[in-house]
Amino acid sequence: MSTNLTLSDEIAENPLIISWGFSMTNIRPEGKCPVCFSSFKFDKRRGFICPAHLTTPQRYVIRPFYKGERITRGTTFDGKTIRTLADALTLLRQFKDEKDRRILDITKWKSKLKIEYAFKHLIWKWYQEKEDLMNRGKLARGYVPKLRTYITNYYESFFKGIDVREILSCKDFARQLNKSPKYQKNILDALCSFFRWLRDEERLIQTIPVFPKIEVPEYEPQIASKDVRLAFLQLISENEPEHIPIFTYLIHQGCRPSEVRALMGDCIEGDQVSYRRNFSGRRLVEHTKTKRIRYNYLFPETRAVLPRVFPKQFVFTHGSGRSYSQDFLNDIYKRTLQKFNEKYGTNLDMPLYEFTKHSFGTEFINAHPEHEKLLQEWFGHTKPEMTRRYAKLKVVDAFRKLDNVKRIGSEWVVEGVKTP
Repeated sequence: MSTNLTLSDEIAENPLIISWGFSMTNIRPEGKCPVCFSSFKFDKRRGFICPAHLTTPQRYVIRPFYKGERITRGTTFDGKTIRTLADALTLLRQFKDEKDRRILDITKWKSKLKIEYAFKHLIWKWYQEKEDLMNRGKLARGYVPKLRTYITNYYESFFKGIDVREILSCKDFARQLNKSPKYQKNILDALCSFFRWLRDEERLIQTIPVFPKIEVPEYEPQIASKDVRLAFLQLISENEPEHIPIFTYLIHQGCRPSEVRALMGDCIEGDQVSYRRNFSGRRLVEHTKTKRIRYNYLFPETRAVLPRVFPKQFVFTHGSGRSYSQDFLNDIYKRTLQKFNEKYGTNLDMPLYEFTKHSFGTEFINAHPEHEKLLQEWFGHTKPEMTRRYAKLKVVDAFRKLDNVKRIGSEWVVEGVKTP
């Protein structure tokens, strides 16, 4: 927010304005009020101002005519942005003086949007940096393609031809997004990251534009009980026994499918497994999603199905030794889930991630609510809040357990007393 200047001060420094009778037709403020986002109004005493909040513009442009053509310029000849009305008047007076003396070089006055401040130029420069980080293994390969989608489908069309210094609010941009709250938040979060880059790394803006707060309803993952998961595993055994090892592992160990697909022989040692690789998109990378090597205990049910492989061979393969792709693994899961619904008259419809990892975590935390930290380490989460997203504690069931309550048929039994 710039300091309010009284027009009387500027009149003293710019007597030319008196002869113009305070006409502002050749000067325009840039941007809008940072509080209410309304246009600035001209006041004879105070200049351009928001009457409601008394804020003033941070940038101006001059718009004089030359031989019937409107000339627009927003910077001085040393490249500085026109920040005050006084600066705009000074530059306009220079234009009139050169014109009156017939020494005006119109080519130097024609000012277009500088490429170094153009949104389109900068958004793709930012994207290129993200792509380079992805190629060096610093960013997930699934994240960066989403940024390209956001740029081509949403950012470019809305911010086309705009100087990034003129973007004070992204509320109008958010209003025209006809997407789910979660998808809107993803688009806006990425855009906010771009503006932080402009401020912190490129030093092109001083403040980040105002963003609306998007309320995203908390997602409640579906949970499959252990009995359901074991019945599902039985169907795999009956219909596609080749895939029993990897599904046994997924169901009993509760880990990311992308890390299970990436397991190699050097990750298995006795009753311990180390997660050190991951599939990012279709590419095998030599690190996990969290960039940390993680160690888990191998349950007996899992150890019983593990094949013997060489250190640099994939633990889980199919066909002629091929590793599992994400699509292939999901196809097997969906086929079997459909057969499960048909056989048991259920209507289960959940992603593989929820059927395995979410269900494992929720089952564990409800059996051992005191061991949340242990589950956090098992999952490899840096924050407990992330663990709670993947493992929902059923508070009522937890208190029943503390009170030694058990369900027998349709009744609750507490220390031998039946409670309906």
